[in-house]
Amino acid sequence: MQYDVIVVGGGSGGCAAAIRCTDLGMKVALIEKRRKGGIGGTCINRGCIPTKVLMKSMNVLDEIRDSSKFGIEVEGYKVDFKKIMAKKDKIMKQMAFGLGAFVLKPRGIEIIYGDALLKDRNTVAVKDGDADTEYTGKYIVVATGSEPLEIPVFKIDRKNVITSDEALTLQEVPETMLIIGAGPIGIELGMFYSSMGCETTIVEMMDCAAPLLKDAELSAIVEKALKKKGIKVLVGTGVEGIRVIEDGKVESSLSNGEKTVTEKVLVSIGRKKNTDSIGMEAVGIEMERGLICVDETLKTNIDNIYAVGDIVSGPQLSHKAQFDGAVVAENINGNRMAVDYRSIPWAIFSEPEVAKVGLSKAEAQAEGINVLEGTLKMAANEKASCMQSTEGMIKIAVDADTRKIIGSSIVAHDASTLIGEMALAVKNGITIEEFNLTVHAHPTLNEALFEAGKSVTGKGYHK
Repeated sequence: MQYDVIVVGGGSGGCAAAIRCTDLGMKVALIEKRRKGGIGGTCINRGCIPTKVLMKSMNVLDEIRDSSKFGIEVEGYKVDFKKIMAKKDKIMKQMAFGLGAFVLKPRGIEIIYGDALLKDRNTVAVKDGDADTEYTGKYIVVATGSEPLEIPVFKIDRKNVITSDEALTLQEVPETMLIIGAGPIGIELGMFYSSMGCETTIVEMMDCAAPLLKDAELSAIVEKALKKKGIKVLVGTGVEGIRVIEDGKVESSLSNGEKTVTEKVLVSIGRKKNTDSIGMEAVGIEMERGLICVDETLKTNIDNIYAVGDIVSGPQLSHKAQFDGAVVAENINGNRMAVDYRSIPWAIFSEPEVAKVGLSKAEAQAEGINVLEGTLKMAANEKASCMQSTEGMIKIAVDADTRKIIGSSIVAHDASTLIGEMALAVKNGITIEEFNLTVHAHPTLNEALFEAGKSVTGKGYHK
């Protein structure tokens, strides 16, 4: 069967490419290997969405436990963990159904289930059970995503030693859990399970929590927040061995000489690119360290084959993959677009939240940029004080020569929302003087951005 575009992978990047290509008048096939939990990819089924539902339950529980400071006493509440997980499943299914029924289907995108194998530059073979069918397309978009990373020292049995996939499907709260990695997954699930009553330890090989921030001061705030949740945090600590012992418990040997015994070990050390077994080598697509090599238009060395999302360079984020998919569609249609990831924000939905876009001061200095930095502690923000959510800090990095905002790092309540304004500033090359002329409503959390910006030029209220 002949198509204009064949998209391999029904996750965030693949769906975005298929949707935009169809809107541009192309006939599109979308190949997805999973019949259950496939469309929508990791984000809807095993990542962004389920974790956010769980974090909302954590936030509600925190509000109840802290309600007395607002003059409200709550007695007799209980946590129904199975109900929390059922709610998570319901929302996931609603979103996956909505994507298929109200976004993909009305556009006439043909969804084909099965394992895809690239046969040549125009042909994809799909194996579904005993059936083998070949499809041809003028263009092919590879969007096969990623999965939790496994390495030999961590033998993952998905029962005692688990990944985030299994952590999102547990039906009982473990008594104890060791989490390997203090990145987004480890921090979010660590906070959630600790709030649910699990005795939680997080170990991080780097010397700080949330190392992606590249800012020791902000990472220290994150570490303090984890400890406030009752989590034991061990930074600068690796795991040298794991073994399942009696009663299904897991013994972990740490690089600091300690041994821990826990009911579960959650391995959250990154994600592996899904580029094996789909025919890359046979077609001649160039690879480097597991990533598909692409140019700034996301075209591979085969001029009608593109790749998007986690399998190409750049941050492994759902919204980045969606951006990639839209860029590829425009390029296939002849509207040349290039990717620029410096203005792609990321967030950790902890409490307080963590978010970043562009460069930190340290990163800018490492690139030889003469950098200015504005800061504001959230304790100085009136809205944060009203909400009793004063933990955290905002930082804004500015190129001293061009005066343009080149980055922002935030640890604060609702940082994931605040970072959008800073992404807009970075993307559009807004100068700090232009930014400081933008009056913000009062009292709002966004005012903290305004004040941090003014501190760059020495005009802030808070010194």
